[in-house]
Amino acid sequence: MLTLALSTQSLFAATIDELRASIESGNQKIEQLTKEIENLSSQLTLTAKQSQTLANTLKQLDLTKKKLAADIALTAQRIKSTGSTIEELAQGIAKAEASINTSTKIIKGNIQLIAEKESESLLENLLKHKTISDAWDYVSTLSDVENSMRFHLADLKDERADLSVKKDTLEGQKKNLVGYQKNLSDQKKVADYNASETSKLLSTTKSKQAEYEKQLALKQAQREAFEREMFDYESQLKIAIDPSSIPTERRGVLSWPVDNVYITQYFGKTSSSGRLYTSGTHNGIDFRATIGTPVKATLSGTVQATGDTDVQRGCYSYGRWVLIRHANGLSSLYGHLSVISVRAGDSVITGDRIGYSGNTGYSTGPHLHLTVLASQGVRVEKFANSKNCKNVVLPLADVHAYLDPSAYLPKL
Repeated sequence: MLTLALSTQSLFAATIDELRASIESGNQKIEQLTKEIENLSSQLTLTAKQSQTLANTLKQLDLTKKKLAADIALTAQRIKSTGSTIEELAQGIAKAEASINTSTKIIKGNIQLIAEKESESLLENLLKHKTISDAWDYVSTLSDVENSMRFHLADLKDERADLSVKKDTLEGQKKNLVGYQKNLSDQKKVADYNASETSKLLSTTKSKQAEYEKQLALKQAQREAFEREMFDYESQLKIAIDPSSIPTERRGVLSWPVDNVYITQYFGKTSSSGRLYTSGTHNGIDFRATIGTPVKATLSGTVQATGDTDVQRGCYSYGRWVLIRHANGLSSLYGHLSVISVRAGDSVITGDRIGYSGNTGYSTGPHLHLTVLASQGVRVEKFANSKNCKNVVLPLADVHAYLDPSAYLPKL
């Protein structure tokens, strides 16, 4: 029995050692992949700053392909490493529970023994032993038993506390695993989208710069036509908005929707147009974001709706979009996404990933569009009056519902 017990213990220790070696190896791979992603991200940032040419756009798409492959490899490694960590914790929990059971049995036995012996009177104890010395040895042994029980009780308390920590850690790792698995699924969708964008670009431009410029000009014209159409319709909505339902403008009410913040266009007037759209021509803020950049909720709330205006050919609007309604009277709209990670009715908290940036809709290059609105003035409906988007569902708002995101976002 003793040999068997030692053999089992050695096997258990070897398993733990193997798991720890696997975790350590995984951490090294994670570090390598993280460095590779950082390098590719830097290259993408440089190409994004360069002039918009066919060659540069194709270079961006190729770098994005490599980065997405590294992102997928990183997430897959995190899933593997998390699995090893979960297994190590599970074995640690089993060992702790076995130790607790052993300590509990010993304590129960000691309590029973002490109870039995303490029920005897001093006279009965003396009469049971031939000499006073024997009786004293017995009393001393009983005292040792009591001391041993106290030590076991202290050990039991520590073991239970350790078990509680291990179980909490295990639950946290399980949640991480679920998150990584969802990320992996989304990242593969982004990779497919990027491959589709590359194929489409090569097909429509026939690898010629002149065709590429023609395509950009057409998309820009269609975008401006849609904006005029949308402005005309929204100007007629006349939705009553109670000013008291909107929070006072204050920096930091909202968080940034991306990790690396670089604003390419602000809310309001632009140099390309003088037409007023609420207080200017641009109804939100644009952030530089290569395809596959994680997009985060700027504030906790409920996903009111999601959609894809590209389902109707020629509808150059938000592309894939997410609208979140917040408890403070604001709503936030995220446009031009490649992948949407949430559904209508989902509750999100500040910083939750809701999708990935892309180049859908009237975008002439990968970026994230963020619009902030007074919730009272927003409707999600079919744009039936539209020429090119009449079968598409999207957020439509009174022109006075559009708010400057800079008034609520943190200071740069």
